[in-house]
Amino acid sequence: MAFSDEDVPRLIRRKDDRAFECFYAMHALPLMRYLRGLVRDEALSEDLVQETMLRVVRSIDRYEERGAFRAWVFRIATNLAMTELRRRRLMRTTPIDSAVLEIADVEAPGPAAEADAGERRRIVDAGLATMPDEQRAVFLLRAREGLSIDEIAGILCVPPGTVKSRMHHAVRRLVEFAAGRSTSRTRSAGS
Repeated sequence: MAFSDEDVPRLIRRKDDRAFECFYAMHALPLMRYLRGLVRDEALSEDLVQETMLRVVRSIDRYEERGAFRAWVFRIATNLAMTELRRRRLMRTTPIDSAVLEIADVEAPGPAAEADAGERRRIVDAGLATMPDEQRAVFLLRAREGLSIDEIAGILCVPPGTVKSRMHHAVRRLVEFAAGRSTSRTRSAGS
């Protein structure tokens, strides 16, 4: 039997045997991808996914069914991650895991396409590492998780205009970073 995202909190509240299994199946992988991109540490990401799931189950009575359950879960994960990042100050020292931004191709890519994709991932990883936490969170939630502006605004507890502004600055920063990288490569190739 398939459950919707809004069935999960009801199952958790009723302490249904299928509740956690369903919750985990629907949310663990997206949370892991998002948190890995945000905190840039595999082990910390795994810990934060577990802590997020535990907090959701413990505080399910605080969830109001007016909003999207997925957004509420991501808000808890984001709050945990930002608190941990502030505590550890990992943002400037750990590279982003390349698996975070893998690009799926319909056909198997040839060696040249794989090299290009790898180079793009390295450039995006390096560009993301230069972003403030707030811009990186918005970029990952939008580009990687496909959340809407309103969902992201709810997760981060900011107005939709702030989300749009942060996304604009994140994209601009990535474009400028990539342009700077290609300019420096062109100069070094011409030398």
